[in-house]
Amino acid sequence: MATELDLATIEATSARARDFLLASLATAYPQPELAETLATPSLRDHDALGAMAAAVADGVEPLQQVYVDLFDRGKGRVSLYETEHGRMRGLSKGHDLADLAGFYAAFGLALDTTELHEMLDHVAVELEFYGVLLLKQAILSQDGDGEGAAVVLDARRKFLTDHLGSFVAAIAAQPAVRAEPAYGRVLAWCADLVAEECTSLAVRPAPLDFFPDLREPDDVECGKHVRLPVVD
Repeated sequence: MATELDLATIEATSARARDFLLASLATAYPQPELAETLATPSLRDHDALGAMAAAVADGVEPLQQVYVDLFDRGKGRVSLYETEHGRMRGLSKGHDLADLAGFYAAFGLALDTTELHEMLDHVAVELEFYGVLLLKQAILSQDGDGEGAAVVLDARRKFLTDHLGSFVAAIAAQPAVRAEPAYGRVLAWCADLVAEECTSLAVRPAPLDFFPDLREPDDVECGKHVRLPVVD
């Protein structure tokens, strides 16, 4: 039977999982699901999500345009993809994507092939996966499966060290992101969530800086939707 302390830890882990899943939804290309979720009264007053909730109150189309202009257009864009960060980004992209695929497959997750989706290294996909890891750990701990919970805890440390922990702060720090009312708050919150996890688990990922590329303004990658269903 779980002790009172264990139950408090499980509840805290579940709450962090919900935060990461909300962060994933908020950093994906805006879809009607975002407006429906942020219409919840508690989220309309959320410090980080309140501005985004107001921005989608009458539909997601205006925020979609903001997303495209901020994250997907030309040399001024700020990429939300991990492999677009770091000076050696082109050389390591294949390895990094393969490693991410390995993480997702190891926990029975895969990108949905029935509809459009983001790439494996999009920040929304990585945030969603980390949220799933937190949920899995909470469930395993509640079931008294200490060995399984330890496996998930180790995966959390490795995923933060090798992937999620390294680039979110670089996105949040970009002047164009910080200046945007909705995404500035959301990305700052995401960076704080990730930093808190790194501190909690005593991991120190090597930071990846963002270096703008020189693509043409009409080279756009938006409009894909994040899905990470459980594989049978």
